[in-house]
Amino acid sequence: MDTTTIRLGETLRMLSARGFITTKYVSGGGRIFEGDLHCNSGTVRVQVCLDDWDFISYPRITLISKPAFLPSLMAHVDVLNGLCYFSPGSVVLDRYDPATAVAQCLDQATTVLEKIVSDPKYCSDDFQDEFLTHWVYGQLSPPWPVVLCSTSSENAYCEYYLVGDAPERKAVIATNYADVQILATTLGCAPPKTSRCKCWLFRTERRPVLPDDAMPATIKELFFWLKKWDFALYNNIQRVLEREKEYLNAAFVTFAIDTPKGWIGFGFELDQMMRLGYRDAPKRFKQYLHRKGGLKPIFRVDITDIRADFIHSRNLVFKDLKEKRLTLVGCGAIGGYLVQALVRLGAGTGCRGELVLIDSDTIGAENLGRHYLGMTALFKSKAEALRQEIYRQFPYVRISVQTQAVRATSKFFTGDLIIDATGEEAVSEMINENHLRQKIKVPPVLYVWIKGNGECVQSLFVDSKRHGCFRCLRLPDTNRFREERFPTIRRPPQRQNFGCRSFTPYAVSAPMHAASLATDAVIDWMKGDPSPRFRTRYIEKTDAKIVKNQNISPLKECQACGSQ
Repeated sequence: MDTTTIRLGETLRMLSARGFITTKYVSGGGRIFEGDLHCNSGTVRVQVCLDDWDFISYPRITLISKPAFLPSLMAHVDVLNGLCYFSPGSVVLDRYDPATAVAQCLDQATTVLEKIVSDPKYCSDDFQDEFLTHWVYGQLSPPWPVVLCSTSSENAYCEYYLVGDAPERKAVIATNYADVQILATTLGCAPPKTSRCKCWLFRTERRPVLPDDAMPATIKELFFWLKKWDFALYNNIQRVLEREKEYLNAAFVTFAIDTPKGWIGFGFELDQMMRLGYRDAPKRFKQYLHRKGGLKPIFRVDITDIRADFIHSRNLVFKDLKEKRLTLVGCGAIGGYLVQALVRLGAGTGCRGELVLIDSDTIGAENLGRHYLGMTALFKSKAEALRQEIYRQFPYVRISVQTQAVRATSKFFTGDLIIDATGEEAVSEMINENHLRQKIKVPPVLYVWIKGNGECVQSLFVDSKRHGCFRCLRLPDTNRFREERFPTIRRPPQRQNFGCRSFTPYAVSAPMHAASLATDAVIDWMKGDPSPRFRTRYIEKTDAKIVKNQNISPLKECQACGSQ
C-alpha cells in the first residue's frame, strides 16, 4: 500500500471518528463530507470540501444550517455561507499529515464560531474590518464595477465615462476629463464617452457599522443604516437629494463614500415619471424616496481606486513622496532601477511633486546587459527614454528631463532631495563641493555607487555638517593619496577595454543591489531619520573587508568640509 493511500485512510478515519460522512466524490480525488461542529451553545451542521490535498488552498467549510444561537450577520461568513477560519497564507498545513491538517481546520472553524457566539464585540469589530468584502460580495447579484480615476476637494461629484469596448468596457468616475483621457490612452482605448449620470462623493472618519439584521436592500433600509452609521454623513446625502437638481437628469444616481476601510459605493434607479415630474423640485423627490419610493431596491458599487494617492501609499505605513521634488543625477545602470522605486514611492505626484532626471548620455549596446531599459531604448537619451518608460506605466507622474551635463549651480540645489547615482567619483566630488558652498538651506544629497566588480554597494547621505561629507570617505594625508578611509575591496577590480574606453564589469544584480540600498536610505529619510548615513551591503561569498553601517564623523583636515 502506497503512502498516499495510507494518509487518505488516516484522514477518513479521523473524519469518521468526528461523525463526518462522505456525501460526494469530486474529480481529481476530492471528497465532500458532512458533519457537525460542536460549540458550547450547540451544534452547527457543516459541509467540508477536500479537493486540494496539497493544501495550497484550505478545505472549504460551508454552514449547512444556521441555528438560532448564531447571529444573522456574522464576520468571516460569506453570502454562500462559506466560513473563513484562516486568513489566506497565515497557516501552512502539513501535506505529509493530512489527517492532522484537516482536524486543525475543523478545530479552528469551531473556535471562530464559538467566538462569534460568545463575544459580540469580536463579531462586530471583525465585521467592520472586513466590511468592504461583505458589502461588495455579500449578495447573490454581482455588484456594479466602477473605476475611480480622480477626485478633487473642489468637486462634490464625479462624472461618469465609458472607456473601451464591450465586453472589456469600464465605467470610470472622475472629476477631470483629462485624467480619463490619459487612462484611455494608456489602456490603448478610444477617447472616453461621456454620460449624464453623476456619482456624488462623501467622506467619513467612522468605520461602517454592523447593520441590525441584514445588509440594506432598499432605499429606506439604506437611509436607516446611514443614520445609524454617521448622522452627519446621512445629512450630507439628504442635502444632495434635497437641493441638487443634476442627479434627476439621469435614470439612476450613485454615491461613493471614502471610509477608513476603503470606498463604499451604492446607487438606485430613479422612477422616470417621478424624476421628470420633480426635476425642478428635488426636495419633493427626496420626500418621495422617504415614502413610497423607499421600497425600491438599491444596487452596490464595487469601486476600484486607481488614483495616485492609493497606488503609491497602499503598501506604506509612512508618508509617501507625494508633493516632494527629487532630482536624480545619473540614469544609467543604478539610476534606471532606482527611478522605478522612487516613482512607486510617490515621486512626481501631487500638485508640487516633480522628479527631475539628469543624464547627458545615450543608451548604447554596451549598456543593455545591465540597464533596466532594453532594445526599444537603443541610441536614445537615457533620461528621456526612462521618462517615456515611466509615462507608459504611470502616465500621471510629473517628470522633467535635462540631457546636458550636470552643473551644480544654485538652481540645481533646490527641491527636497538630490540623488547622485552616477557612480562617477569626479561627478560626486563636484556635487559635494558645491553642495557645501551653498549659503542658503539646501536639500540633502544621497550618493550611491558600486564597489569593484560588484562585491558590495555603498551609499552616503549628506544632510548636516555634524556628519562627514563625500570627501570625508578619503584620507586627507597627501602621502597616502586617495586612500579610502573605510576600505572594503582587498584587490584592484578587474577592468576591460572597449576601443579607447575602459569599464568595470559587474553582474546585472549589482545595480539592482545599489538601487535597493538607495531606496532604503530614501525610505528612512521619509520616516524622518536617515541613519545610518553611510551604508555598505555585500554579496554572498565576497572576499571583502566588512565595514559597519554608521554615521561618519567629519574629518578636520577634509579639503571639502574641514574649513566649513
